[in-house]
Amino acid sequence: MAFSHDAHCPEISPTLCADPTVEIVEHEHHQTVGLNRAQAKVTVGLGSGWQGTVTIPLDIKVLTIKYTTPDGAPYTPPYGDIHHRNETLVGLGDGRLELQRIIRTNGGVIVGGGIGAVLPLGRIEQNPYALAAEGKRHQHIQMGGGTIDPVASGTTILTGHRWGMVANVSGRLPLTQNKYGFTPSPLFQSSAGPTYRFSAKTMVILTAGLKHSWQATWDDIPDKKTGRTAIDGGASVVYRLNPTYALMAQGRTTIAQWSKESILVQGFVGTVGLSFTPDGKAD
Repeated sequence: MAFSHDAHCPEISPTLCADPTVEIVEHEHHQTVGLNRAQAKVTVGLGSGWQGTVTIPLDIKVLTIKYTTPDGAPYTPPYGDIHHRNETLVGLGDGRLELQRIIRTNGGVIVGGGIGAVLPLGRIEQNPYALAAEGKRHQHIQMGGGTIDPVASGTTILTGHRWGMVANVSGRLPLTQNKYGFTPSPLFQSSAGPTYRFSAKTMVILTAGLKHSWQATWDDIPDKKTGRTAIDGGASVVYRLNPTYALMAQGRTTIAQWSKESILVQGFVGTVGLSFTPDGKAD
């Protein structure tokens, strides 16, 4: 993911901008973020169509930054690395705990829904805008949100001998601030598309998705680097090795995006996964 934005006085460094001996010309920040996630998800059947699911992610975020003048020439800002750095952040992301109900009909339709909560496992940061106003080093990229937020999801699957369809919808609604005054972005996302089974072992899934995140806030002030609406598309291949193990590979790309401010654009997301179903549970 990558983004660029203008930087100028006095917002960029109020303390240095007020110093007549320091010259800060108008310039630009060009940041890239490489997101890597290893995620464990465990689902336990509770009987009568009920199941509990817990998801725990480990994130590695690789950040790089370049500064240039508007004409593209390299620039070294006098405020140093208080805003951005070339660095790698490693740690747990926020987890998710959900109770779900699955209903299978005689017509080959599977309908499911669930409610749960975000588990605030990821590291959080102090208000970066307040620290920037004081000329202090800060971090805009957090590992988590620091709040326990309600979540909900729904799934519909139409199964057939060859063709089928899958549709998903989910949402997150933060209701409180964390200890540093941050309220994460409310989130709604959905996807739908056809499935095609080449054989008993191989299936392809094509989906189009719609995502909308509202702006996060710091002490009730909107974070201008958050909030977007995006349309994406993706393709997945599922290969069942046997009734116990299945492999999955997926690629997704952003087709269009709208936001109030220039924010990170996620160009491509690649996913590989392995699922394990104990003997006797695959049906």
